[in-house]
Amino acid sequence: MALFPKSGKVESSLTIVVGGGSAFGLVVLTSRSWKACNVDVSGPMPNGLTLLFLGLPLALIVNLVLFTIAYRYAGKTLFMGLIAAAIAITIADLALYSWQGTPAASPGTCPGNVPPFWPVWIPT
Repeated sequence: MALFPKSGKVESSLTIVVGGGSAFGLVVLTSRSWKACNVDVSGPMPNGLTLLFLGLPLALIVNLVLFTIAYRYAGKTLFMGLIAAAIAITIADLALYSWQGTPAASPGTCPGNVPPFWPVWIPT
């Protein structure tokens, strides 16, 4: 018998909270990176609208799907499902940030468009 067994209602709530929160955090991190490096990715349209209408939905879909898959197949306990989902979302969000948060095609003031606040030991 598991200490905290999984249930459908818990999964639905956690999917929204963890997946949605992670997606919002990724969009905020990307926005701050673009501002720190003066990156202009959208031309005449403000970067905020690009993140709102393109970045946030993409991050939400990826995080919600990843959370659901990792949570369901990680084990029988709530804790193992959360750990697996957190690892999967962290890896996916790092990949999304490396792809769009530091765009190589858009010129910026930072070397490689990596902001000065980004830790050196985390690859982009």
